[in-house]
Amino acid sequence: MNVGDKIKSLRETAGMSKGKLALEAGVSAAYIGQLESKNKQPTVDTLSRICQALGITLSEFFASDHPPELPPEVRRVCEKVQKLPPDKLRILNDVLDTWVKSE
Repeated sequence: MNVGDKIKSLRETAGMSKGKLALEAGVSAAYIGQLESKNKQPTVDTLSRICQALGITLSEFFASDHPPELPPEVRRVCEKVQKLPPDKLRILNDVLDTWVKSE
């Protein structure tokens, strides 16, 4: 994993400019640019402040980019759910809520 690429991806996902992230993390926008262009590596303290500004923890930052593999039966259900129209999806959600609450 490249730290600069991850910062840029998280920043863009959060809809933040380099300037806003820099301001909230207590660094300069130029420094954020250097991190994202892989010219610098942040200290743990600085990365922690960047993560805080992004609303995530250091653990979340370093977590795998790949979600855990779903069991086959869950994948099949997900494939079917994706094909449901909105009205049927709401009904299914209500049924699932009822089942989960009753356990």
